[in-house]
Amino acid sequence: MPETHMLKTFDKRVESTYKLLQTYIDIIVRDAKVIGENKRKADEFTTQQTVFPLDWKLNRSVYDSIDFKGYVGKKKPSEVSGTDRLYYDRNDPYTKKIKYWDQFEPSLTVTKPIAYVIPKAWDRVIELLKLNNVKMQQLTADTKLDLEMYYIGDMKTGTRPYEGHYQHSAVVLNPMLQKVQFYAGDYVVYVNQPNNRYIVETLEPQAIDSFFNWNFFDSILGQKEGYSSYVFEDTAAELLKKDPELKQKLEAEKLKNPELAKSGRMQLDFVYKNSDYYEKTYMRYPIGRLKQDIKLNLK
Repeated sequence: MPETHMLKTFDKRVESTYKLLQTYIDIIVRDAKVIGENKRKADEFTTQQTVFPLDWKLNRSVYDSIDFKGYVGKKKPSEVSGTDRLYYDRNDPYTKKIKYWDQFEPSLTVTKPIAYVIPKAWDRVIELLKLNNVKMQQLTADTKLDLEMYYIGDMKTGTRPYEGHYQHSAVVLNPMLQKVQFYAGDYVVYVNQPNNRYIVETLEPQAIDSFFNWNFFDSILGQKEGYSSYVFEDTAAELLKKDPELKQKLEAEKLKNPELAKSGRMQLDFVYKNSDYYEKTYMRYPIGRLKQDIKLNLK
């Protein structure tokens, strides 16, 4: 990568960029067959790869040393403010050994599913997958599938935009096996293709550059359904009478949480969230992971 930034004059920046591009062309012409064969091998490996790193950490216990050439940094009075400013004395060069860390290890990995199932409503995501030559098929009929679904347990969101997005990070997932209704035309992406890495790193919400972290699925983060306390009071009482397990769960929670034990509103909310009335899709990532290789009717 050329250091074509503002510390160099314009002619030097143009020259270094030109020479770099010419070097690329020379190497590609010289090694075209080797590059093509390496690309074929890489595609074959990625097609069969099962575990994918999603984040990395630097191993500080392993490092090399390199010669660093520089100029001694000194201070002199600023002509603008009169206070000390930094400058590098080109009459005082030096060379010294410095540590060079370049060993990274996976800090987060995921095992790929058989396939991802994507509701056709998420057309922007589907469009981007197609633009990146991801092979996809569609269900030919409405189908209920046993899938691993993610619930977003926690995350952080930037307080200022980056590239026009308030990005998410540090995503915590609660996976759950569920039978989910999908419909004719919904997409199935089998993770057995050269684009596996792109597929996994965009569709796994905890990945740094996932579609989720880039705000493509923010609508799932808002609860759409609720209840009227006045109306739900009688319903909740009936639920507790008919469901001893739910009643026991509430009593156990009251023992653990004195604040809930004193609040009728919090207890009503607890019953609601542990009942079939609670919105099942709230905080549920809409793309499912197919973990069993079952036959699907696809086109």
